[in-house]
Amino acid sequence: MKTVVIIDDEKDARDLIKQYLTHHPNYKLVGEAQNGLDAVQKINELKPELIFLDIQMPGMNGFEVLTKLQVLPEVIFSTAYDDYALEAFKVKALDYLLKPYGKKRFEEAIQRIDKNTEKVQQLAEKLLKEQSNTLEKIIVHSGVKRLIIDVTDIHYLEAYGDYTKIFTKRESFLSTTGISSILEKLKDSDFIRIHRSHVVNLSHILHLIKDGRYYYLHLTSGTKLKVSETYLRDLKALQL
Repeated sequence: MKTVVIIDDEKDARDLIKQYLTHHPNYKLVGEAQNGLDAVQKINELKPELIFLDIQMPGMNGFEVLTKLQVLPEVIFSTAYDDYALEAFKVKALDYLLKPYGKKRFEEAIQRIDKNTEKVQQLAEKLLKEQSNTLEKIIVHSGVKRLIIDVTDIHYLEAYGDYTKIFTKRESFLSTTGISSILEKLKDSDFIRIHRSHVVNLSHILHLIKDGRYYYLHLTSGTKLKVSETYLRDLKALQL
């Protein structure tokens, strides 16, 4: 059973989706919203697996909604403005429902969800980056869920093959992006590389201590990480 929230400022549009969903017993409607602010509250509270998201809404548009979420669900976009949608989606080749649409087009969108998911994440990452000169949030994976966490909560990053493990105080997550690419995105934030396999948030460093031949960083989480000689000079320059 896949949980669903419908977001649209037009009641008729919400009712139409509800009507179409009655033919899909494996989809369960758990909530609806008629504007962007209510949408953020509903999605963060209910954490649905799928949302139908109108783009043009009062208060906050659909793209702004994506940047305010704690968990990124699967998304089927809808819009009444063809030019607007094409401009927004052409780069990522995202699928969307153009109002008014019929049952056949709705069924096509349902079938394409899996192909759309990765592109929705790419769009959300692009929107998050555009919000500020520095990256403030990042999308990570926890099982099958895609969470949006604050960069300030990250203690350190660890290379994990082509992926990256992201550690906060109490949890670890997976990013499908390599550690060098993430560091490039964080170049204007308080992060520094201390090893080929590790990048650390300066805000969570307690001490730099020499133990035998090597130096180690002690973090506020209690983690101890070895510092490579390649990066030791830059770290010492910070006068920790």
